[in-house]
Amino acid sequence: MSCSAKKKGIVKDVGKSSIEWHKDGKPQYYCYGYIDNRTDELIEECKECTRHVYKAQEDIDKYLLEKVE
Repeated sequence: MSCSAKKKGIVKDVGKSSIEWHKDGKPQYYCYGYIDNRTDELIEECKECTRHVYKAQEDIDKYLLEKVE
């Protein structure tokens, strides 16, 4: 998993990972991201990241729709 916040030097390490679902028996990893302590919101890089846990449901729905078609 690639982390743009780490690549830009905004954070030292990638965020904590989580397995949210399995695709054909393979775990799908997502990241909890980083919170800006000044605003209590995700940092901008995490909001835009396709591997943030908030995006997991979209990926599940897309995968299930493709299986039905």
